[in-house]
Amino acid sequence: TSNLAYAYALIKHSPALEDGSNLFDLLARRSMELLGEFKPQGFSNLVWAFTTVKEYNPELFAKVADAVVAQDLKLFKPQEVTNIVWAYATAEAGRPDLFHKVADDVVARDLNSFKPQDLSMIVWAYATAKVTRLDLFDKVADDAVARDLKVFNPQNLANIVWAFATAEVGRPDLFRKVADDVVARDLKSFNAQPQGLANIVWAYATAQVKHHDLFRKVADDVVARELKTFNAQDFANIVWAYATAEVKHPGLFHKISGEVVARDLKSFKPQNLANIVWAFATAEICHPRLFDKVSGASIELQKKFNPQETANLLWAYASVGQIPLPLFKSFSTTAAALIERCNSQDLANIAWAFAVANVDAPTLLSERFVDALIQKSDTFGVEDLRQLHQWKLWRVEMNARVRLPPSIQDRCCEAFTSSSIHVSGFQKKVVCELSAMGLQPKDEVLLPSGYSLDALVQVDGQSVGIEVDGPYHFIDGKPTGKTLLKHRQIVSIDRIRILSVPFWEWDRFGDDQVAKRRYLRSKLGI
Repeated sequence: TSNLAYAYALIKHSPALEDGSNLFDLLARRSMELLGEFKPQGFSNLVWAFTTVKEYNPELFAKVADAVVAQDLKLFKPQEVTNIVWAYATAEAGRPDLFHKVADDVVARDLNSFKPQDLSMIVWAYATAKVTRLDLFDKVADDAVARDLKVFNPQNLANIVWAFATAEVGRPDLFRKVADDVVARDLKSFNAQPQGLANIVWAYATAQVKHHDLFRKVADDVVARELKTFNAQDFANIVWAYATAEVKHPGLFHKISGEVVARDLKSFKPQNLANIVWAFATAEICHPRLFDKVSGASIELQKKFNPQETANLLWAYASVGQIPLPLFKSFSTTAAALIERCNSQDLANIAWAFAVANVDAPTLLSERFVDALIQKSDTFGVEDLRQLHQWKLWRVEMNARVRLPPSIQDRCCEAFTSSSIHVSGFQKKVVCELSAMGLQPKDEVLLPSGYSLDALVQVDGQSVGIEVDGPYHFIDGKPTGKTLLKHRQIVSIDRIRILSVPFWEWDRFGDDQVAKRRYLRSKLGI
């Protein structure tokens, strides 16, 4: 029965029978009757076949696991134990006892008899099944580090580093060796598949292993390719990895954004959509057409978004200062339905995003939302508290009656006002010119709202705030969400007019002080 199942699995076919069942139903029943006669290859072929054709039979898998656990695994060949754990991991069949039995056996063996594919699939299976065996992972890592990796194909290497990153097993020596090997290869000649490339950079970003040459090599390869064979998950994993690892490669983001914009996004899941715009926002790259297209696709799928996906999506749009009203209005309902399931970071990101968007969202200004914040108050990080301070200011802007308890408000305000202040050379030059004009500017002025102004001057008896906006205040020449929010809230809450001095306007005057002062006078209206 195992050979017959294996043969049909090779052609990925599960023929229907006259009684309405299919061949694999019949093979499952017959196999369970004959398990006592099975040899190692039979067990391996059987579960591999059922998994390959996606005909998972819980009763069969339970009985096979019981039988294998009772066996002496020294009689099993490397490929046979590999196929067994691969099948149970892929079918999500559980059975930690089986995984531990196999791990004990593999750790006791000389791994020279294991092929590269065997090693990569074994650790992949344990990471996928979430079975922790550090001794097994260390044994495989030691073996891989000692080997010539030329015998590993790119998919093998991708599976290994993906598994170690997913299982959170730190082996910097393994990651360095794999990265050096990939960098030395011609990825096209080794037929590196999109998923393999995506998983490699995802693994290094997740494991927080820096290797700039690896990221550049993969990015250059992707940019040079036709991207038609890449799927939504590949795109999302790649841009997420580069954003997380803080590796700049504008060409990669431009190429992927162009391909995503050209596609029908029906195959994209909420996680794909959220991760893509999150990555672009984190990398400080705004592609308006991409964001517009993802916005439309997200609205269609809004009921399928989970809390983290919702928070990441809204945060991304707010962060780049691109505020599609239909998206925020639609997702105000989605966010409201998810409040109780959100963790502290989700709540802070959603609150901040709506503060930037300034879109009417009654639920996010309600007692229910405040109750959720109170319940999570002990888990908020410093950045969460800073975001919630700006949400609190938005509450004032919206004349909302609901309030956070004073203790939480104080924590938010303290976090917001305690951030370190960096006075740039650009800022010093602007303040110097304002002083030379006789305006007696005060620099780094802390306002009642908690914001700090770069400079404050008096013009005709009125206070004017000067914001010296360097490159980090903009993405592609447009103000970031942080910049927009700060300017708006100072005007609405502190009642101070804001004058922005963008770096590119200032730079065009070079060393011409007369032109700079003329520019400032024109801006100030004096």
